[in-house]
Amino acid sequence: MLKREYKRREPTNEERIFLKSRGLIPDSWLILYENKSVLVVISRRRSYRKVLKKPRKKLMKKEKELC
Repeated sequence: MLKREYKRREPTNEERIFLKSRGLIPDSWLILYENKSVLVVISRRRSYRKVLKKPRKKLMKKEKELC
């Protein structure tokens, strides 16, 4: 099998807020891969890889409308 090569990049402002909400320090993590439902990040220091599930935007909009 061939390995996919992803280009690591700095997190955007929205991604920084998301990383902070998950308890991670945004300056210590790089974005490896992004999907509709998943954000894969990699640590700069120890090369740890984490898969973070994104919240569904439709559900969040419905909750705001109900309030």
